[in-house]
Amino acid sequence: MTVAFSAGDSTDDTRHDAARSLPLEGVQVLDLSRTVAGQFAARLLADHGAAVTLVQPPPPAARATLTDSPDSHPQGALHLHLNHTKTIRTLPEDGLEGAVRQYGTDVDVVVVSDHAEAAVSARLVPHALVAVATDFADEGPYRTWQGSELIHQALSGSMHYTGLAGRPPLYGAGNRAYVAAGLFLYLSLVARLRTRPASGPGGEIVRIAVHEAAAAMEQNFSAQWAYSATIAQRGELNRPKGRIRCADGWMTAFAMEGRLAELLAAVGADDLADSPPFSSWQTFMHGVQPAFARIEERSRKHSRESLLRAAVERRLVMSPVRTPSELRHDPQLLARNFWRHTEFEGRQQLVLGPMWRPAGYEPGAAAGARSGERDGAQAPRGPVADGRRAVAPHRPLAGVRVVDFTTAWSGPLATRILALLGAEVLKVESATRMDAWRGPAKSVTATEFYPDADPGDRPYNRNAWFNAQNLGKKSVLLDLKTDTGRKQALGLCGESDLVVTNFTPGTMERLGLGFDELCKVNPTTVMVEMSGFGATGPLQTHRAYGQTMEAMSGIASLIGYDEASGPLGSGSAYLDPMGGLAGAAAALTALLHRERTGRAQYVEVAQREAAMAWIGEIILDAIATGVDPAPRGNGRPGAFPHDAFPCQGEDQWIAIAVLDQAQWSALCQELGWTDWAEDPSLREVAGRQARADEITRRLSSVTGGEDKATLARRLQRAGVPAAPVQNGKDLFEDPQLRYRGWFARLTHPEAGTHEYAGLPLEAAGLILQPTSAAPLLGQHTTAVLGSQDADGLEPEERSRAGL
Repeated sequence: MTVAFSAGDSTDDTRHDAARSLPLEGVQVLDLSRTVAGQFAARLLADHGAAVTLVQPPPPAARATLTDSPDSHPQGALHLHLNHTKTIRTLPEDGLEGAVRQYGTDVDVVVVSDHAEAAVSARLVPHALVAVATDFADEGPYRTWQGSELIHQALSGSMHYTGLAGRPPLYGAGNRAYVAAGLFLYLSLVARLRTRPASGPGGEIVRIAVHEAAAAMEQNFSAQWAYSATIAQRGELNRPKGRIRCADGWMTAFAMEGRLAELLAAVGADDLADSPPFSSWQTFMHGVQPAFARIEERSRKHSRESLLRAAVERRLVMSPVRTPSELRHDPQLLARNFWRHTEFEGRQQLVLGPMWRPAGYEPGAAAGARSGERDGAQAPRGPVADGRRAVAPHRPLAGVRVVDFTTAWSGPLATRILALLGAEVLKVESATRMDAWRGPAKSVTATEFYPDADPGDRPYNRNAWFNAQNLGKKSVLLDLKTDTGRKQALGLCGESDLVVTNFTPGTMERLGLGFDELCKVNPTTVMVEMSGFGATGPLQTHRAYGQTMEAMSGIASLIGYDEASGPLGSGSAYLDPMGGLAGAAAALTALLHRERTGRAQYVEVAQREAAMAWIGEIILDAIATGVDPAPRGNGRPGAFPHDAFPCQGEDQWIAIAVLDQAQWSALCQELGWTDWAEDPSLREVAGRQARADEITRRLSSVTGGEDKATLARRLQRAGVPAAPVQNGKDLFEDPQLRYRGWFARLTHPEAGTHEYAGLPLEAAGLILQPTSAAPLLGQHTTAVLGSQDADGLEPEERSRAGL
């Protein structure tokens, strides 16, 4: 099926109209939060039909109250990005309690900023869900710590791996940790709203810690340590990726085995194909850095757009690094009618398009018409009757069956979230074309991903990254190249609630498993397709990896040391877990919509578009001003010092974020700098930045002799936001995560017993734990299909899977 999207009418397929009802229509939300995480979660609720009332102090004070983004981002753009789908009211003189009494007597959800406010709100509106995202959980050794984006990225492991070897680690850009927390909060709320009783949702405090949300985005580092006691290093070149300069900017590229000749041809270097380091894949992998340097010698002669066209034509993983302002006229986004205009605060404003696109309605459209008082067209309070589902309160997706056609990171993370929430996830796999994260079937070169660095006889069952992202799933081996395999896959889809795929657009249709075919065998199916750039537009078939989507989203251009060294992007392809969170949120929302309407649902998640929402305020400000932010290391307007400083040991660092005068005074007092504590010229950020080199040298001379974790605890006790820059070992041993029960000890039949990192999703106040280790390849084929002889596999494929 071809779904045509436009700004005015989301789809030409009226089967899914259902009177244009929205999944959260009739849900009333009171947003009292002063955090990016809380306001982002509430904005997503509004996007999908909830009537959200934001109550805040009168401007301009309102825009300075975001506690996790103190005067460090374009506040007008941030306010627009977070709140353009809400009704805005002024905070009464008697504060939160007055706001609840005035606006919240009949609400379903209240969003607040801290644990004390959550307790008050739960008392005042005991029938409502109370949602709160805080920097740290209210228990454990970090419970009194102060957080910021720099602090959370340092603790998460992401910062350690971002930047260049021999230089300070980089925290990234934007409010990514807080947006992640907002998405997890939205997921938690929708999961509960979906199973609420007919009389209302019932009172409950729904909690997310930003620290845990950030840690969830980088689980591969702790998984690698748990398996092999090895640590991924910053600037490590054990993957065939690189950035190359061209005539008018930068490109990010991935080389692929068997496709080196096509890559060389794309940059006009055909003559190098038979010479080292391109003569074989092995020689290329042993010299990735010099190989990309030679590629860059030729790429400098070409424009980004010409190289992008060559990449699309040749099916190469190569994309330009877009700056935020360039996105406004990006041909793919224009072809997909991505940009929206909305009436906000008395004038027309440009805003980003939706994070995901349902076929039956336009997220965020006509928000004003849905805001304010109830209009009588309320959503059903309980889920649509479905004999297949028997909901357990602690696992809100219990009884839901998911068929998972995903690979690598983003798709498997989305379905892993669904599995943790109680869904039965059937991962459809092929022995001849395995999930890329299972690794090679033989001839393994990167042994650090295997237990004790030993790939074993069947390494595809022992890979740490695969096993970390596929917890709680079942593996069903099907050969989708055969009629029998396709028929069996269609049969599984017909007996399931949800189908998730991150294949290239059109692949499912070619397999006979497109949405129209699924609807024939299951009239109430839900399908979520997670592509890189979307199912329409000139880039619909362009190959997408995390780093190349990150480049196209504007994020990569913001991460680097300075303009001279160019954009580096994240070390770990951060956009992949971004896409996974969006995919899980889209799936949960679509399930709720199906149960509201009784109709099939189709949702498209273009992961590049979803990721743009994570830096939406930066994009909107750059478009409005015509000025793109340049990479600036760990610098941040409105804060200084704000950086990583060396500590005892090799490549050991501490992150320190001084966001206001009180924290500067606390830092000086704790370190005994009485001269600077009393210096009036250093009270303001501008004065400290004017002496940046002097302050950095003095601070580094202190930190260099200290243990990073010990110093961080000391500074936090003094009131200074600080954190060790954690590597995979540190993340695995993190005392706060350990206290919170973050790790689950599971035994895998071939990989052995290991501890696996969790996700910030709770039940009864405890972190939800996965039900089982990741599956062996094809482990559940017989049990699911009912007959080992009916799997449609060729003998060689059956043998490889060990069936």
